[in-house]
Amino acid sequence: MCDIPQHYGVPLLMQQEHDLYQPLGQFLHQGFHEFHKPKNGNLYLEVAQTYAAAAPDGGMWTRPDLAAVSISRSKFATTAEMQLFGFEVKTMAGCRLQSVHEALAHSRFVNFAYLVWNRPACVCRDRDFYDTIRKNCEAYGVGLITVHNPNDLSTFQIRLKAQRKIVADDVIDEFISTRFSAAEQDRIVAALARFCPGPL
Repeated sequence: MCDIPQHYGVPLLMQQEHDLYQPLGQFLHQGFHEFHKPKNGNLYLEVAQTYAAAAPDGGMWTRPDLAAVSISRSKFATTAEMQLFGFEVKTMAGCRLQSVHEALAHSRFVNFAYLVWNRPACVCRDRDFYDTIRKNCEAYGVGLITVHNPNDLSTFQIRLKAQRKIVADDVIDEFISTRFSAAEQDRIVAALARFCPGPL
């Protein structure tokens, strides 16, 4: 038997990926935010639903379902650090080995690519398939987040932290300019201005 917290209760498996976007956004602003926040510093996170906007030049697998810009600064750092995250969301039934490659393809545009999978926390009944997904995520540097119950943010589990990919600044600029709304871009610019000058 898998050792999962009792409070997780019965898993809630959504039928549509879109139903997972809002709870994932909430988790990014809470548990995920705390996971990435500098120990002695601050972090700002701007999250956008980017599933509807393809890359300007088209191509397969160019649409992360959600993306997030993180702006962080440690207490005595001389400047802020900005990083871009992409999240490919899958239902329990919709996850395939191909899903890992789909998330990996986003690393052309983002520093950290994650696969988010709505599945029970217990892996006893499908251990082989779960291990295949996890091992491929690990091999390619794709992060893995599982969601036992989207309505309970404490059941989101970061199973693997994504490995950082180097992406050119102009590629990141284009991604943010074409996938984030004008209001979201304005908040990013304001956060950069707030984080960069002077001590925290």
